[in-house]
Amino acid sequence: MAHIDHFAVFGHDLEALRQFYVETMGLRVVLDNSQAPVRGYFLADPSGVVLEIIERPQDVAAVETRHACHVAFGVDDLDATQAKLEAQGAQFETQSRVETETFRTAFFRDPGGNRCQIAWRSKPLV
Repeated sequence: MAHIDHFAVFGHDLEALRQFYVETMGLRVVLDNSQAPVRGYFLADPSGVVLEIIERPQDVAAVETRHACHVAFGVDDLDATQAKLEAQGAQFETQSRVETETFRTAFFRDPGGNRCQIAWRSKPLV
């Protein structure tokens, strides 16, 4: 049976992405590919979910990810996490926020322009 090995995002400033996901989102570097021909890092959360960050060539434009993809982070306190991210410069979308008794979510962009989501759920998906 197949399983998801990792999800990847790209950005022009690889070190800014690494710093954001490690220092702000609490991931840890599990594989350093920063010296490889295609530079990147594999990062993991405490449960073992892996995110690969890859340096986008400078001559390749970033894409609009609004209706393509996003990386979602489950949080225990949506408001506190949003405040922490805003204090570090994140700007949150207002039109896509969801507030129900069982699900709360907010979207922002990482330093590479990739769409990210913080989500609180009253009970886990699985």
